[in-house]
Amino acid sequence: MDFLLAFVITGLVASSGWIVWGLSRGWARARNRRHELRIAQARSAAELRQAEIREIELANETYRDFVRRHPEK
Repeated sequence: MDFLLAFVITGLVASSGWIVWGLSRGWARARNRRHELRIAQARSAAELRQAEIREIELANETYRDFVRRHPEK
């Protein structure tokens, strides 16, 4: 039994570096994914705002064209 316990402890000590490395890589990947998600959400919001601005500019241009073509109204 002591041999088995010593074997398990030696295995854990020997592989602890890989376990720590794997955990740190997983943490870094998760952090990068969260960061990329925030960037994508900000980019999406900016694109929506730009589309709204283009729509407002088009409506303004249409109105000015109408006023220019129909000055009596």
